[in-house]
Amino acid sequence: MKMQGVRGAVASLALLGLVAACTPADPAAQAGPGSVAPPGAVASRVPPAAATFDQLRERAEQALRERRLYAPAGDNAIEYFLEARERQPDDLRSRAALIELQPYLLIGLEQLLESGQESEAQRLLRLLARADAQAPALPRLQAVLDRVQQENKARQAALAAEARALPAPLPQVPVAAGVAPPSAAASIATTLPAPIPEPAIDAAPPATPVSVPVAASPTPATQVVRSPTAASGAGVATPRLLQDAQPRYPLPALRGRIEGAVEVAFEIQPDGSVRNARLVSATPEGLFDASALAVAARWRFEASGQAHRSQRTVLFRLPQ
Repeated sequence: MKMQGVRGAVASLALLGLVAACTPADPAAQAGPGSVAPPGAVASRVPPAAATFDQLRERAEQALRERRLYAPAGDNAIEYFLEARERQPDDLRSRAALIELQPYLLIGLEQLLESGQESEAQRLLRLLARADAQAPALPRLQAVLDRVQQENKARQAALAAEARALPAPLPQVPVAAGVAPPSAAASIATTLPAPIPEPAIDAAPPATPVSVPVAASPTPATQVVRSPTAASGAGVATPRLLQDAQPRYPLPALRGRIEGAVEVAFEIQPDGSVRNARLVSATPEGLFDASALAVAARWRFEASGQAHRSQRTVLFRLPQ
């Protein structure tokens, strides 16, 4: 009964707002299951390590009710359940809650990596490793984090180089008595070359919505993803899928032998990456949503230089 209570609380959270939070949240926004606390945020309560086991369980349940699944740092459900499990490894409620919360942690981590927030992404990656050291996504997410860190360092180095390359300020020339100093506009006009006219650029055409019919492509895994095979609508071809990914089968559905399908709408960026994945429909509701939205961020399409709108159906089928 206790494990069912945790599962029910987590499932209700998914219906309350997790799907709407699949785009990276504003760090200043209210903390929730899909939002992220500002890097370095410090909880106002006593840290988990200083609380008793009963206090940890009580705070974990309260954090679930308030949708503080993994943020802010030090005052969220996952950290409280982790500390409770470390105090009592045989506590079934803490172990079950961490299994149920793991998909939401993966979604938040994917969003942070996509937006380049390496500090907060590191924190969530450490939480994932504590929750499940054998999580299949850990090596891939660590590699993505390493790449984000390298890109941020390169960007900072480029900005520093640009700052060093800026011309030094003009020296001030003393003005003789009785001679009016030249105006600032006149000084700039005499020291800077004439501006080069910019060529006229036609406005880029808006992104064309494309409705993509799909065909099933079963795989030996317990999940099946339907892949786009052709394009329709306005005569615009959908970019070719280059990198597919298999979603993670939610443990509650696997244990209950439940199958389902989730229709996901998303935008293919000019470089082939996927953004703004959102739920269109799900059967049954709330059970496979998080896994389908998380896998959408890992799809990669052929770069076309143009944005496209598309849809895919993620099927969850048990092995026969």
